[in-house]
Amino acid sequence: MEKYLILIKKFDNFNKDAHEVVIDKLYDFGVEGVEIKTPWTKKELAQVNGDYIDIENNISETTINAYIQELDYFKNKTEIDKILGDYHIKGVEDEKKWLLAYQKYFNITKLGNKFVIVPAWLDYESKEGELIIKIDPSIAFGTGSHPTTKNVLLLMENIDFANKKVVDVGAGSGILSIGAILLGAKDILVLDNDVDAIKVSKDNLIEYNNIDFKVNNLLDDIDIKFDVIIANIVADVIKKLTEYLEDNLINGGIFLVSGIIDSKWAGVKEKILAKGLKLENVIEEDGWITAKFIKE
Repeated sequence: MEKYLILIKKFDNFNKDAHEVVIDKLYDFGVEGVEIKTPWTKKELAQVNGDYIDIENNISETTINAYIQELDYFKNKTEIDKILGDYHIKGVEDEKKWLLAYQKYFNITKLGNKFVIVPAWLDYESKEGELIIKIDPSIAFGTGSHPTTKNVLLLMENIDFANKKVVDVGAGSGILSIGAILLGAKDILVLDNDVDAIKVSKDNLIEYNNIDFKVNNLLDDIDIKFDVIIANIVADVIKKLTEYLEDNLINGGIFLVSGIIDSKWAGVKEKILAKGLKLENVIEEDGWITAKFIKE
């Protein structure tokens, strides 16, 4: 039976530009999943008024919880020490307990004006007008609380998805695909280059119809024109994705992008505008950019 560890690192002043590099390096050295917890803002606390957030347990520092098998940890400890500096370790005896430990970090959360993310293992009675996204994200995929996800959902609320054909590129746990379905999308293609991500998405979307899943590199060999392309990934990959916009996005179609650190936003925007799209909306939060483009 494998033993797992949680590596816990706290940051007083977390450099947003360094976030992507830190996480990528941890994955290079055996880490299988990372959960990032940031303090709730005054605006968030006022908005939810305690209905969706355990206010008493609001953290004061940004915290990274990195999940890794014990053997992989000791194999790569020297490099991990260089990446994280001072950190502490919580031991977890087996995978079942590992996942249970992870679940403690995933709570019911309201995102935007309509969506409520509910862990699959919790019950929640929806209020009028709410759209419930119930998921089990597994250890390695998103819970929806990060600005990169929640702000895509915020933009999605104001888009007419009725009978639309949608592709979710880099779908992870499938949160955005579920959001599109709840808003009326007719057909969804769920893409990821990670086999485990597709498995998790299938599990979370099992009750919905008109969903196709594919392990794929971006939109390679996808001969479909979509009404909406959603990409919550990283800046450099979004730049590569722009090469598919001519063939895979209808005229008048929507391109939703997120996962972009602010220092890379200008380059991403320039690349998309050069493909003939128009920037319609942009949200910046905690150094992360989410944007909506229209293909004219």
